[in-house]
Amino acid sequence: MGRYKWLILFSVLCAFCSCKKQVELVDPEIAIENVYVEFIKSNQVDINYKLSHVGYQATGVSYYKKTEPATVILVNAIRESDLLKLSLQGLEANTEYVFKVFYKQNNEQKADTKEYTVKTLTAEMAKFALEVKSTGINYDEKGNFTLDIEGENINNLNLSELDIKVNQAAVTIGYPTLLSNKRYKITIKGTVNPVNGNNSVQGLYQGKEILFQTIPFVFDGDRYWLTAQLSATRGYYASVFNNELYYFYNKQVFKWNDTEQRLSATGSIQEGTIDGNVIGFQFDDQLFFRPVKAAYSPNQNDISDYYNYPEIYSYSPGTNKWSAYSFKEQKYVPGTHVIGNNNYFVHKGELYVAYSLNEGRGAVPNAYLKSYNFISHYNRLTKQFESAASLAIEIINFHFISINNQLYLTGLVPVYDQGFKVSATFAVFKVDDNFKLQEVYRGGTVAQPLTFFPSSVIAYDQKILIVAKPDDFKLFDPSDQKLYQVFLKNNIPNIYLGGFFNYNNKLYLNGSQTSYEISIVKGR
Repeated sequence: MGRYKWLILFSVLCAFCSCKKQVELVDPEIAIENVYVEFIKSNQVDINYKLSHVGYQATGVSYYKKTEPATVILVNAIRESDLLKLSLQGLEANTEYVFKVFYKQNNEQKADTKEYTVKTLTAEMAKFALEVKSTGINYDEKGNFTLDIEGENINNLNLSELDIKVNQAAVTIGYPTLLSNKRYKITIKGTVNPVNGNNSVQGLYQGKEILFQTIPFVFDGDRYWLTAQLSATRGYYASVFNNELYYFYNKQVFKWNDTEQRLSATGSIQEGTIDGNVIGFQFDDQLFFRPVKAAYSPNQNDISDYYNYPEIYSYSPGTNKWSAYSFKEQKYVPGTHVIGNNNYFVHKGELYVAYSLNEGRGAVPNAYLKSYNFISHYNRLTKQFESAASLAIEIINFHFISINNQLYLTGLVPVYDQGFKVSATFAVFKVDDNFKLQEVYRGGTVAQPLTFFPSSVIAYDQKILIVAKPDDFKLFDPSDQKLYQVFLKNNIPNIYLGGFFNYNNKLYLNGSQTSYEISIVKGR
């Protein structure tokens, strides 16, 4: 028996080692990123790029003359900070070369599938030695910039035949100014997209390339920066109740266990109430969900005689009880209206819901020919919603936000030109206790309206944070009544974002099957 015991133990150890071998980590696949040509001369091309991971043995560029593809030359790169840099030297003037990036990992050389073609300057153009000496160019909040181009004998150029562009956009070119001996500079002014990054400066003289250089452009001042960190919570549209996360999907109610990092079923979605993957808004002991379409037939003998109306459902996690709130006074003929633009908000300790009944599609996206906007107040004593007000203005994609006991309304309002409604632009209103509106901000102009469709809006640091789309965040500051662009420190790889929620004193954003912890700071 003892011999069999040791045999069993040996088998278990073998199985354990086998399992352990199966879960050994492998080196991550390296991605080649941000390849660009930094500078071109008649005999030299400088190239920069990045690799997503540092687990490589060597890296560089393979290149050849376009007319001699069989003659391939390898040049290794050197790392400077997070950038890999190299120079192709001893090149022929006015000649096309083809290059691609490679790296060596686990003794295997891997090459980028993408090839790049670059052409050296002619010897005639190279003698002017045009170059931007600055290592970085500053721009203002609107993208305006100024930069100097230095070179030899620039005074001999016919400026009417000199064409300089930044990122293919035209610029204003100044007259040459003498620096020393035969060296001159010309100053150019223009506008770029106000986002930090590399921009190409390209010059043509008499149709021939005289300058190509890539330069970092950096905002000259403080701005708002958003960092999105992937969280461990699930991305099934989290609802927060007493600082615990609930999820409603697959006809069940789930609760997130933060310690065990898992979901557990706590109840079921009552038949005929809400669909899955929706977000509840907590007030007192309930989670309230967006208004949905309900049906009512006053004539039980004729089921074709019925109408629709909005209805709200709520769920109490403490009792697993579902409740319904009907708005039959806003009944409508089936198929004639759409419920939209629902928005819960708490102001001065009271719960309100705002929503629209929309009729007929309009010319502007997300707009209708007619919209009826309603605001209802939740009565704690009767536990019913009561009509509070209706919006007297035409507004779509609206959201109410309460900050320091001051209520604000954001949304898109019509833009008129010669009496015709031509578009919509973003606006912000202060709202008094009687729901009277005072406009405090209107973006854009008649010719260039500020049109975007906010998907999520929330109060953040005494400001109003807005998601226009997954890579477009904005911040409205009531203190100076200005709208600021919020720039991303890192990308959010989602095509859909499902709303903000506060959890453990932190702000989160629902994404595609995941969620992100959000933080915003002001700085450079």
